Parts: sequence; C-alpha cells; structure tokens
Amino acid sequence: MHFNFSGDYMNFYDMHSHILPAVDDGSKSVDMSLRLINLHLKQGVNNICLTPHYYSNEESIEDFLERRNKSYELLKPNLPENVNVCLGSEVFVTNYMFNNNDFSMLCYGNSKYMLTEFAYQASFSGKSMDMLVKLKENYGIIPVIPHIERYEKLFINEHKLEELTQMGVIIQTNAYSFNSFLKKRYLCKLINNGLIHILGTDAHSMSKGNPTAYKEACNIIIEKCGREKLNKMQAISEDIFNKSN
Repeated sequence: MHFNFSGDYMNFYDMHSHILPAVDDGSKSVDMSLRLINLHLKQGVNNICLTPHYYSNEESIEDFLERRNKSYELLKPNLPENVNVCLGSEVFVTNYMFNNNDFSMLCYGNSKYMLTEFAYQASFSGKSMDMLVKLKENYGIIPVIPHIERYEKLFINEHKLEELTQMGVIIQTNAYSFNSFLKKRYLCKLINNGLIHILGTDAHSMSKGNPTAYKEACNIIIEKCGREKLNKMQAISEDIFNKSN
C-alpha cells in the first residue's frame, strides 16, 4: 500500500532540518536551500522546521541567534508561497547552557519544545538524564530528542524510551534511516509501541539527509505500522508547529 501524496496529503511536516543558508554544516547558499525546499515539496512536505546546530559550549545564545536570524532574512524573501517555516535550533546540551536564565528562544518558535542533542554514547541514566530533568523542571522546556537511532545505548533500551515518553519527551527519527533494512524493522517496532513520535529529514545538502527519503519512509510506516500511526506522528508534528507560531 502506497500513500497518495497529492491533494489533502500535501501538508506534511519536517521537524528537523539544516537548510538555513551558511549558518552551520548544512546548506551553503540560498540557492541550495531553495533546491532542498523544492525536494521537500515533491515529497508532500510544506511545513519545515529550520533547526541549525547550536553548540552551547562554543557560542553564546545571543551570537547564535544573530547568525541564525541573518541567515533567515536572506532566505525569507525567496521562500515559495506554499511553504510554511518555523525557526528553531538543534541544541547540543552541555552544562554551559544552564548559566543562562532563559533559553526559550532556542525552541521551535514560540513553543516550549526544543530539539535537544546529546553525546551519542549517552545512555540517559546519569548526567544526560539529569540535564533533561533540569530542562523540564527548572526551565519548562519540553525536550525533543533528534535522530534517536544514533544513540546506540538508548535506541535499544525500550524501557528507557518508555520512561522518557512518560516524562513527556518527544522522540524524533530521520526519514533516511528507513533505507536501512535492520533499522527499518526496529524503527517500525518503536513506532508501533508509541516510542517514536515525529519524523524529520535532518537535511543538510543534496547528498546528506536528502529529503527524497521522506515519502518512502511514510509508505514504510503505513505498510508496517498502519496509516493511523503515521497520522498520529503528523498530528504531533502539527501541534508542535502550530504552537511555534
């Protein structure tokens, strides 16, 4: 069974991308950004979260936001009319972050959801878990853990994923990860168990995280998990996106 990417279905969400021009290791120019956006549209994705990397141990929030906003101002006049975007960031969480009284400006737009990246070896049973709890309890942030498949210890620990989900943490996976036979099967298992909540491209360039994997990922989710599971993932994405505006 394949999804019909036309008509009512041209309204999908990419919750993780690096297509702002010349702000991180993603798109290098406005032209490249527009080419990537055009690929999104061909996949049925017209709601895109712009989430450049922010390394909290290397740069102040103010300097990062200045760079991000300048990049967005370059892209904004060129955006197609049928594309909706929200500004966010992929935050590498370190102790340095907690020297700030507020970092809600790093969230998806005006929402309380923030894409929060940790060291890939993190098991979320010690320091990383303490920081997640601090984000939620002290700052009112709802963490969104990106590309769950990269955290080897967490990815295979369903009990820990259940704990995080019960805390209200949102788990994101990358569309291109469904190209891997072994990862695809396990990702679908986690989706069926309610332990992966949203989908992103993690698009950086025409070769890295290319958005063309999005449609096939959706078709695999429908085939292995059912259309309702995909609809629920899109509904969660829509809720976060709407809260960002």
